[in-house]
Amino acid sequence: MHQLDSSMLTRDLEILLDQLYYWAKRAEEPSGNGEDDGLAGRMLETATSTLETFVTTLLDCVRPLELAPIRVPASDLVSAIVVRARSELGAASVTVSGEADGTVSLDAVHLTRALSTLLRRLDPRGGGVHVAVSRAEGGGRSGIEVALRSDTRRGARVARHVMAELEWALAGRIVALHSGEVHEHTRPRSQTITLFLPMAP
Repeated sequence: MHQLDSSMLTRDLEILLDQLYYWAKRAEEPSGNGEDDGLAGRMLETATSTLETFVTTLLDCVRPLELAPIRVPASDLVSAIVVRARSELGAASVTVSGEADGTVSLDAVHLTRALSTLLRRLDPRGGGVHVAVSRAEGGGRSGIEVALRSDTRRGARVARHVMAELEWALAGRIVALHSGEVHEHTRPRSQTITLFLPMAP
């Protein structure tokens, strides 16, 4: 389970409230320039929406989440991850190795939300993503392990956006509710996120 860091939450909330206050003040005091006033209004809407998303995500980290799991072939899960990777990462190349057999039990809506977070966290910046699939054991259970790896060409990491750690905590919680595990491994020139899900009985 990925624990919430209260200092991180406080920092992110302060940033969001500062943005909201700034754009609210700009929107309150028209400059007489229609273009600037329109920008202030749009940015105020964006800041409000981002704050709402923050609160919703924080609540999802602590309130009960009900899963509606269905049995899905593991190969379909891998295909969905590849499609999601191409969607989340734009033109970045996605390659796959290994095979997935068997069946997993998952809630498609919640797990898709977690997968989107995992993929955004990879931050490949055009370097592509490799998806390695294998059978694995976790906690005495047989399951499927999906390792998502991105290679960073220069080894430098960009700053993560506000809420990145909060979204990561929620993704870990969703995977844990599926009786699975998610781990992050960062090296100077690569980053790997491994997702383990047990096979359905």
